[in-house]
Amino acid sequence: MDDPPVTSPAEQRRAPRRALEVPITLTVENATVRGVTDNVSGVGLMFFADEPLRVRVEFADSDGTVRVHTGRLVRTQKMTERTTGFAIEFDPE
Repeated sequence: MDDPPVTSPAEQRRAPRRALEVPITLTVENATVRGVTDNVSGVGLMFFADEPLRVRVEFADSDGTVRVHTGRLVRTQKMTERTTGFAIEFDPE
């Protein structure tokens, strides 16, 4: 049996990406998220919730147009000791 072809992350994306490096403001809309822990350690924990963490983002596009989107936080990733990446999925317009 042949192994399935390996697909790069870029090929799995639902929409094309373009580079944009501008200041952004993220506002958490629902201040409280309730869930149930999955595991706990001395340095953190993992929990699951039935509701998303709702956010609003505001940034200026490369042409200076201010963009405001609402959506949900879908992933965080510690990039370095001082930097964290946040992935936001916008609400359909």
